[in-house]
Amino acid sequence: MPLTVPVTLKELSVDTLTADGTEQTVIESTSTGEFEGWIDLANMASSDTVIIKIYAKIKSGGTYRQYDSTTYTGAQTNPALHAVKLPAKYGFKVTLQQTAGINRTYDYNFFKRA
Repeated sequence: MPLTVPVTLKELSVDTLTADGTEQTVIESTSTGEFEGWIDLANMASSDTVIIKIYAKIKSGGTYRQYDSTTYTGAQTNPALHAVKLPAKYGFKVTLQQTAGINRTYDYNFFKRA
C-alpha cells in the first residue's frame, strides 16, 4: 500500500484588488514552497480585457522572470481562474492588469502547500 502524506494548505492572502489600468501585484512571496490560488473574473463585462502574469525568481537575489502571461477578454463563462501550482524557493508573484473596459474589482485567494 502506498504511503500517503496529508497535504496542508496555509492561506497566504485573501483580498480584493481594484484594477487601475497598471500592472498590479495580486500576491508576492519570497518564502520556499508550492503556491496556488484563485482569481475571480466574474465582474468582467464584454468590453473588459485583463492580463494575468506569473513571475518567478530563479536564484537568491535574482530578478523576477516571467513564467506565463494570459489575456482574458469579455465576460467569462468560467470566471474562477486557478493559478497553477508553482514551486518557488526564491520568490514568485502574480500580477493583474486591466487594459480595457471599466476598472473592476477582482477577489483572490492564494495558498501555500505545507
